[in-house]
Amino acid sequence: MATADLGAWDPFTVTAVMELMAGAEVAWWLSGGEAIDVFVGRATRPHADIDVSLRRADLHAFQCFVAGRLELRVARDGRLHDLPDGPTGDDVHGLWARETATGPWRLQVNLEPVDGDEWVYRRDPTVRLALEHVIRRRDDGLPYIAPAVQLLWKAKDTRPRDEQDFAAVLPHLDVHERAWLAATITRCHPESAWPARLAACT
Repeated sequence: MATADLGAWDPFTVTAVMELMAGAEVAWWLSGGEAIDVFVGRATRPHADIDVSLRRADLHAFQCFVAGRLELRVARDGRLHDLPDGPTGDDVHGLWARETATGPWRLQVNLEPVDGDEWVYRRDPTVRLALEHVIRRRDDGLPYIAPAVQLLWKAKDTRPRDEQDFAAVLPHLDVHERAWLAATITRCHPESAWPARLAACT
């Protein structure tokens, strides 16, 4: 999530992210609005930043992999903090990355809880999916988040850009994805109007 008060953003392109992560021995996937575009197959709207997600357990390996190339800071409660020297607490969910201490922010890194081979929805740990259903791959190998999972994240406190993403994705979801998404949003975010819209498409 880009915030001007914390410094300017000049996000990597999707191609640059793939080049950055080439050879990384961690499970990672493109997420956020850019992942929606990859799924839909076109640019749906401008993006102020670009996100990747990775398993929380892989943070140290990721830090080692990008050492000397990216500076990482913890983004929390509208402020930036240094990464702790030891283990990162469960209250740390997102990092911002840039190439130099005075340069623009280039990448947001989301830390995801994963239990064995299952992804766990942080806002409701009873919601679990096999990682193979969370991570898709484009023909060139780019890993990206399944669109229904991304929309689950966006269903809470929706902003205009989230509504744009929902409208872009909805026609492309199959019946099983729509059913899972409607049921899971109803369970986790019952105030959302999206389940009714998903039901209207069945």
